[in-house]
Amino acid sequence: MNKKCLESERLFLKPLSFQELQYINNNNIDKIKTSIELEAILDSTIFAISKKLMKMHNINEDIHEWYTYWLIINKENQKGIGFIGFKGAPDIDGYSEVGYSISPNYRKKGFMTEALETLINWACRLQGAKGITAKVLKTNIGSIKVLSNCNFKLVSSTEQEHNYIIKSQK
Repeated sequence: MNKKCLESERLFLKPLSFQELQYINNNNIDKIKTSIELEAILDSTIFAISKKLMKMHNINEDIHEWYTYWLIINKENQKGIGFIGFKGAPDIDGYSEVGYSISPNYRKKGFMTEALETLINWACRLQGAKGITAKVLKTNIGSIKVLSNCNFKLVSSTEQEHNYIIKSQK
């Protein structure tokens, strides 16, 4: 896959190939061209990648970016510092759910807000995309702040999590 990276002031977002996701899932990150900070690969990230790989077996290459993780690359040191991505192409109503994680070494510095804003801008320019949703545990204060920074609106809650949405501006 030779898809173009997205770029922001301090970051590149690179859509990972199916093979690159397999390397991460199998603890072979040395086979990926971009160096990834080990602290960025959390147990929850490996679990999410394994779920993604199952979903991605039979998807069309044209919608790969909606299913993969995008590696968040710090321009300053060219290292992968986190992951961000959708749980699939927009549904019948035009919405797709986003998920993300970042190395603890890069939290509280605005990197995830910048990465999410960049991915929102990419997604909302595409045909059929009307907005993005996110589910966050009520205890995940950092993610709640990121969503707030990116103008997501709280739409509902359960006992354990909040549900957010942002609508496309097109």
